[in-house]
Amino acid sequence: MSIPAYYNGEYRPLEGLTIPIMDHGFLFADGVYELMPVYSKRPRCLDDHLERLKNSLAAVHINNAPEESTWREICARLIEQSPDECFVYFQVTRGVIPDGAPFRKQFLDGSPTVFAMAQPLPARPDSISAITREDQRWGRCHIKSLMLLETVFATQAAVDQEAGEAILHRGEEVMEGATSNVFAVVDGQVRTPALSPRILPGVTRKLTLKLMRENGMEYQEGLLRVDELRRAEEVWVTGSTRGVMPVVELDGSPVGDGAIGPVTQRVRNWYREFCNAS
Repeated sequence: MSIPAYYNGEYRPLEGLTIPIMDHGFLFADGVYELMPVYSKRPRCLDDHLERLKNSLAAVHINNAPEESTWREICARLIEQSPDECFVYFQVTRGVIPDGAPFRKQFLDGSPTVFAMAQPLPARPDSISAITREDQRWGRCHIKSLMLLETVFATQAAVDQEAGEAILHRGEEVMEGATSNVFAVVDGQVRTPALSPRILPGVTRKLTLKLMRENGMEYQEGLLRVDELRRAEEVWVTGSTRGVMPVVELDGSPVGDGAIGPVTQRVRNWYREFCNAS
């Protein structure tokens, strides 16, 4: 099945699509991206994803990107050609270096490279194990930047230990997963690290907090220490392709009794109901 894509104003199959070698995204990871899940042909939390994309573009000073209406049209066109359950990926780079001279002032106002595609959502396990790992990323993790080398390292470290995620910490302070946000039930209370420039403002995280509020479940945003995470009764992570994913093992030891906990199950049920709503 051909994968539908969009590149600089044209809709094309992903297969065979190429970019110029002098694109700033390729040479310097100078760009941002966004990814949103689609259920029953409907993108979920599209407004929040587009708002985050706009914020990321502003943070890295990429100008002349498409307007919101164009993003919505691109999204709709790609979903039309995709399975009912898929994800849409947007990427914008600073564009092709003019005359082989990067970082020139006039280049900052040039034409960005705009790419999008839709692919089927990957299969998800019922639960995962995770490892903890010192966070060595840069200090602006709230920007959904293409600079993901440390994320690649962390994800590979998890794979090497047959785990589904790496939960990152700076010293004793839990940040987030390599590709997710983190929640824990500690002493009966739902906890999640507070947003900061060191944490991506996850759209699924935001939705999860909204669903908990609507259903009367209390939670606390603030400092979550590694020792608290390790003794938590329940842990789960959230992300656009993961949804609400229970973590039943951490660093080789069971979380709680090693089964999906009741709080996690309730939150996941609320999330699934939201995604499956017409």
